[in-house]
Amino acid sequence: MAGKHHLPEEIIFDIFVRLPTKPLLRFRCLSKRWNRLISHHFTKSRSRRRMILLPSDPLQAIDNTIHGNLTVHQMTSKFPSSSKNIGSKHVTIVGTFNGIVLLALKDMILYNPLTGAFKIVPSSPLKASHRYPDAYGFCYGTARDDLKIVRIRLVENNYAAFAQPCIWCDVFSFKNGTWSTRYTRLVGPRWFVKQYAGTFVNGVLYWLAVRENMSLILALDVKKMVFSEIQLPYIHCYVDCLGASGGHLYVFREYYDRFELWMMKEHGIEKEKSWSKVLTSNGLATVRPLAILDGGKIVMLKNKKQVIIYDMWNDSYEVYKLNTSIISSQKLLAMEYVPSLISPSRLCSSLI
Repeated sequence: MAGKHHLPEEIIFDIFVRLPTKPLLRFRCLSKRWNRLISHHFTKSRSRRRMILLPSDPLQAIDNTIHGNLTVHQMTSKFPSSSKNIGSKHVTIVGTFNGIVLLALKDMILYNPLTGAFKIVPSSPLKASHRYPDAYGFCYGTARDDLKIVRIRLVENNYAAFAQPCIWCDVFSFKNGTWSTRYTRLVGPRWFVKQYAGTFVNGVLYWLAVRENMSLILALDVKKMVFSEIQLPYIHCYVDCLGASGGHLYVFREYYDRFELWMMKEHGIEKEKSWSKVLTSNGLATVRPLAILDGGKIVMLKNKKQVIIYDMWNDSYEVYKLNTSIISSQKLLAMEYVPSLISPSRLCSSLI
């Protein structure tokens, strides 16, 4: 590529489309021009790809771009053995931002599935507990450059002064690279969180929770750092799942031989006015929801090695075989992300 003998960029881009990702990324080192062309290629064309990352070890991803020809990819993630939970066959996918995925193992890790690059987040002062599992959130505050990691733990406190359960909450700020810790009290006994990863919608993090055998939602206003609870449009449920689509919070409910999808129209109003049922389906049974995606799709686990992608607007679905089994735990969710070349080490400086 030296001198004046350059191929037209249209031909080069046509070649790039036919190349696998890993060797194409290595070609960036050949010259400044190749680095510029390949980076532009990913920004312009491959940024339209949408991948579904599955909670397995090793990680797997489904290409959600090409309709009718979805493929399953196995991710090459060589995390340090000290960062992994010994004997664990799953990973908590907390959230994604600009192509970077936040994973919770023994450590919290910022990971780029496209390049394989990762960075371990500084340890939280809230030490791990075997009795009280942690839940997480990946969000931002007043602006997109105010990126935060939230880690919460519900604790039953036996001291008289703290007879009610408490939420211990750690917040990592990307702006200053430090953790801050606080706690708040909850109303009523016997709380626990049903899903490890929170759903972030319009400045609020939401987790499915249970209080005295009643399903509800635990909400955190990230700007005000205030917790509240939200009543669900039902009382009992075998399997349910939170997700976001089109700027709205959705809850998936499996009930006997059918499942329902409810949309929260507005945060902070009466239960009867805030929820609207948008879908009821009797075609699928004994499935576990993994994610609710933009574009009206629901990712569901049929068994340990089969995933269903259901199109709610067309009432159709496809089944895909996985390379590695997924532990059937309601606490784990899949996550959709858009591939990018952003390095996890430069995430803070690359926010826009």
